[in-house]
Amino acid sequence: MKKVLVFLLTAFVIVGIMSVAFAADKPVTVTFWNGWTGSDGDVLIEKVDEFNRTNPYNIHIEMDINADFQTKIAASFAADEGPDMILGAHSYKDTYPDYLIDMNEVFEKTSLKSDDFIKGYLDLCSKDGVLYVVPFQVTGRYMYWNKDLFEAAGLDPNTPPKDYDQWLEFAEKITNPDMNIYGSGVSYNAIYTNLQVIQRMGGLFITHDADGKLIPTFAGADGVNPGYAKFLNWFKGMTDKEINPIEADTTSMFQAGQIGIMPDGAWASAGADLAGINYGVAQLPYGDAGPMNPCSVSGFSITKYASEEEKDAAMKFVEWWHKGFEDTETTACLTWSLVCGFPGYYLPAINDERYQASEKLAMMTNTDNSASTTYMAPDDFTKTFQLASEVIEVMVEDVIVGNMDTEAALLKAEQTAEALLK
Repeated sequence: MKKVLVFLLTAFVIVGIMSVAFAADKPVTVTFWNGWTGSDGDVLIEKVDEFNRTNPYNIHIEMDINADFQTKIAASFAADEGPDMILGAHSYKDTYPDYLIDMNEVFEKTSLKSDDFIKGYLDLCSKDGVLYVVPFQVTGRYMYWNKDLFEAAGLDPNTPPKDYDQWLEFAEKITNPDMNIYGSGVSYNAIYTNLQVIQRMGGLFITHDADGKLIPTFAGADGVNPGYAKFLNWFKGMTDKEINPIEADTTSMFQAGQIGIMPDGAWASAGADLAGINYGVAQLPYGDAGPMNPCSVSGFSITKYASEEEKDAAMKFVEWWHKGFEDTETTACLTWSLVCGFPGYYLPAINDERYQASEKLAMMTNTDNSASTTYMAPDDFTKTFQLASEVIEVMVEDVIVGNMDTEAALLKAEQTAEALLK
């Protein structure tokens, strides 16, 4: 009896010590801001709720999703305050470097390894050795094709065009005016899609000269950029032949079964699936500019306003997002690809059999470390939005809608881009 009492007392003391120790660990709240509204935001909410419910660290992620996130974070930083963690763009390394910590620390304080991330995406999120953003989502553009229209045109439905010349060749075969079917569906004003193709053909829109000075690349002493001219002539040739409509919303036309081949983002898959389109998706072909995977990367950043405790807790969440816990069936990182349709950047998720079972995800995934991920211009050029809307979009519309001569449009773009650099 005495032994039983001793055992019970010992057990009580141990449990008591454990309870006290657990209670002594104060709950840590991590404020987390982002702009992921919509259906993707619903997935994010589910995963954050899962972490809050299952993590053993007494951590609570207090998430604020706001459609005006960009405005809100800019105002917050200007007032010298902010949340502990955000989902920001890779360009934040240039916009807000003084407000973000070096996320390389996550590889020291957690079990995450930098070698498990595709190097090109980490490079895009880094500057001078400092990692400002741990990737969360890669946003690029891809080539979609309607397999049924390929088959009707006598083409192999499982083989997309290997280059832009073959794109044109296939588009000519697919076009059927009687059925209101166009072989190609490049939208004249989808500039963030078009510039992906243009860059593959002609390289960065802004670069450095021999002295390190930023200069535009639309035209120069040797004439106009041949790659950009090729894109404009390629696109204009297809609209003149009426195998590509002069249309803003070619995505809806693809979903209606009227487009054979089109460039678009990963989000186009959801609409095509809902419409019941039998389609394939692949990387956009490389062009004359060589291996290139221009994209934008959004990811986790921890701000300087996080305390040491909050910083460590935020890193635990970032670790969990990618690796889960021992009993996690599907990590948040993998879920984001499987449910939301975005290609991976984290090799353990990419190598998962469920990821590889998705032909679409596998085809969209670029693991070519030789492919440049630089988007539009070098890091020290910060007016990319103006470059896209005031220069590149205008250039395309001048040729496609306004019938301006290609060389004249490129010379005009050069002058406008030069003005942005002053």
